[in-house]
Amino acid sequence: MSRRLLMLSFALVPALLAVLAVGGALFLRQGGFAPYRVPAGGPPAGAPAPQQVARGEYLAELGNCAGCHTARGGVPFAGGRAFPSDYGTIYSTNLTPDPRTGLGDWSAAEFRHAMRHGVSRRGVLYPAFPYAQFARLTDADLDALFAYLRSLPPSVREATPNRLEFPANWRPALIGWRMLLYRPEPPAAGDDGTPAQRGRYLVEGLGHCAMCHGTYGPMSSPPDAGDLAGGRIPGLGWYAPPLDAWQLKRYSADELAAYLRTGTSPHGSAYGPMAEVIFQSLRHLTAEDAAAMAAYLKSVPARPGPEAALAPTVAMHAGTQEGEALYRRHCESCHAPDGRGTDKGPPLVDAVAVTAADPANAVRMILYGGVPPTTEGNPRPHSMPPFVQQLGSAEIAALANTIRTRWGGQGATASASDVDALHGIRLD
Repeated sequence: MSRRLLMLSFALVPALLAVLAVGGALFLRQGGFAPYRVPAGGPPAGAPAPQQVARGEYLAELGNCAGCHTARGGVPFAGGRAFPSDYGTIYSTNLTPDPRTGLGDWSAAEFRHAMRHGVSRRGVLYPAFPYAQFARLTDADLDALFAYLRSLPPSVREATPNRLEFPANWRPALIGWRMLLYRPEPPAAGDDGTPAQRGRYLVEGLGHCAMCHGTYGPMSSPPDAGDLAGGRIPGLGWYAPPLDAWQLKRYSADELAAYLRTGTSPHGSAYGPMAEVIFQSLRHLTAEDAAAMAAYLKSVPARPGPEAALAPTVAMHAGTQEGEALYRRHCESCHAPDGRGTDKGPPLVDAVAVTAADPANAVRMILYGGVPPTTEGNPRPHSMPPFVQQLGSAEIAALANTIRTRWGGQGATASASDVDALHGIRLD
């Protein structure tokens, strides 16, 4: 060994010891080995009460359990849906009561443990599963969820193997990842029955809104349950805007509550992942729960960021000559020359895709179009046609920039390469 290599080795020893010390301290702070000790199995004896099952069904709808644990065209809750990430693809698991491939021989204690700690008898769960948010659920709600899942018809479906790169494909590596990057929060106060606390409980817990509307950290570390500062949704190519009092200033509390249940409002409609969440989940909200969520979201303080300085309704500015021509040819018959919409299309003024700091949503909508969810409050939603076959990447970028400059004050933030990067990414 050379003198230089020897000196470098001695220099790295303190750094390695420091990393081990910090990791050990964090490991102890997270409960040491306790979260990794899974309780004994064995299903509860007897059938659950009908009212508990009904309660669990409502909670499963609000938590969008079927949306995540159902493959496209597959049996509900039987798993197999793909979730792309920076490290490969993760597949959801079977939640039906099949004893071999599902939860049929699980105990209630095992279910609570997996929901709160992200550890099951199969090992450490990947953070695509929002255990940091579900840790806030009460015992009563977790037991009701488990009772509902036990009431489903059993479905035999083997787990689809994840397709991940090393070291993400080695589950023990998740323990080291958690030691360094996962910061479990103490359980929230739960649901005390007041609208404010109920709204927070639904947003930060069961609804796990931060998983899309939060800001991810190093090595894809998920946001805290209360982080609603917005960001690009990993693997999907969509941008989820901040959810705070400033971003939602344009909505009244009643408008926001109605939007959560219907997917539409005077300020725009839901598209992409949000349209799916509303159709699969939020449209089932009771009026009281929707109002509680809206009231809480409108009380969330804004965090510093590019959109915090942007007024919800902005002055109009001129776009590029090419973009203006494209808008007149393809857009103004539905969205009007002034961008305020017609009976055939919603307004662009105030639309999130237009005012957001990230141009991804505007680009995706022009590329592939979209349809808001069909709900009782919006039975005939407007659809947006795709232009991927009509316009090139440079034209789509010019059109997106013109719309965002005229009614979003964002300027030319999209390039042809940005459009190319979003080609082919779909909601799987």
